[in-house]
Amino acid sequence: MEYDHGRYEVLKCSILPSKNALLEETQKQWSGLKTLIRIESSRQIKDGLMQETRYYISDEEGLSASYYNSLVRGHWGIENHLHWHLDVTFREDNCRARKDNAPENISTLRKLALQIIREQSDKLSLKKRRLKAAYDLEYLNKLIT
Repeated sequence: MEYDHGRYEVLKCSILPSKNALLEETQKQWSGLKTLIRIESSRQIKDGLMQETRYYISDEEGLSASYYNSLVRGHWGIENHLHWHLDVTFREDNCRARKDNAPENISTLRKLALQIIREQSDKLSLKKRRLKAAYDLEYLNKLIT
């Protein structure tokens, strides 16, 4: 059990060799597949309990449950960090594009723009780089070339 950010969280990892769980014909379709992983997550936040089960596949075998738990934690840390940057730099949570493909298209463009401004080597923050690129065509050209 871990306590962080005002919540208790328990991760239970189950590992199963794919050859023990999948039919041979399915194994052939997934060349390199060695392990099936199930992560059961329980989070106690104030008065509520949230439970979730996620499944993963791997081409590795013989690794411990703690290894896979740390990968899952690392993955969500990256996802949360990316969302934070998109929200702070591009105010993504305030976007009202919700129709058809607009949300996915705008999200893809924001992620591309974030990658481009991250690669810049000046001392400006990401938000200031975005604003400078919006106002200064020479700076924008420098970013994309």
